[in-house]
Amino acid sequence: MRLARFRLATGARTFGVVEGEVVTRLDRRVSSFEALLNGPMGTQPGDERIPVDQVTWEPPMGEHAKILCVGMNYAAHARESGRDVPARPTLFTRFPDSVVGAGSPVVRPAGEESLDWEGEAAIVIGRPGRRIAEDQAWSHVAGVTCMAENSVRDWQAHSVQATAGKNWAGSGALGPWLTTLDEIGRGPWRVTTRLNGEQAQDDTTANLVFGVPRLVAYVSTFTPLRAGDVIATGTPKGIGLRRRPPRFLRPGDQLEVEVDGVGVLRHGVVDEPVAAEVGAAR
Repeated sequence: MRLARFRLATGARTFGVVEGEVVTRLDRRVSSFEALLNGPMGTQPGDERIPVDQVTWEPPMGEHAKILCVGMNYAAHARESGRDVPARPTLFTRFPDSVVGAGSPVVRPAGEESLDWEGEAAIVIGRPGRRIAEDQAWSHVAGVTCMAENSVRDWQAHSVQATAGKNWAGSGALGPWLTTLDEIGRGPWRVTTRLNGEQAQDDTTANLVFGVPRLVAYVSTFTPLRAGDVIATGTPKGIGLRRRPPRFLRPGDQLEVEVDGVGVLRHGVVDEPVAAEVGAAR
């Protein structure tokens, strides 16, 4: 199944199952999106069905999700970045308000020109757990979604920590939905990023340095994982920073991140509105 969070034309937020060009609301029978992730939930004849072109996608994650991202998890990307392949997962976090849903433009921060693309496959936790063993990890995964993890490179370079470059409001994207594990399987999944129709990144999760079971076990050792939490598995080589000359995202660009078996996450790019100066003439 394809499970999604979305907004209606009224602005109300809800969730349900995507089937072809229709999304079926399940909020009248299931208490939350997190509850939906905990087990199979089919649609029923009386459920309300809405054409997908009448909804606005929200990121398919928990209402208060932890978003944990893995750096340098493809050896080829580590090499293009001049880094050694890590001996342990390199982790950083993203705040939930740093990502938008599919179809909503990401925001290039005012005064910054180094917003870079990073296409990834991300897993969404379905069953909570702590200190999850690798051989039990897959039973805690609800499904897979697409992520435009994106980075403001100048700010990322301020220190050895990536936080400042990764958490600008609305700078990344997640979605459009998650495809449940029983449909997509355990991979490998091909991850392809296209900028204005041109392929920029292409690799398969078979080449991850640390696969999904290792990531789930490692992360859950130090923090409890809850339904709706997200682990982004890392980006392949081909980022804009490593082009010669570097090429960063600009207003008007169109980015696509495709994960085979999931779908395509599409978003445009806009500049952050500049706030009026305090004391400006009224």
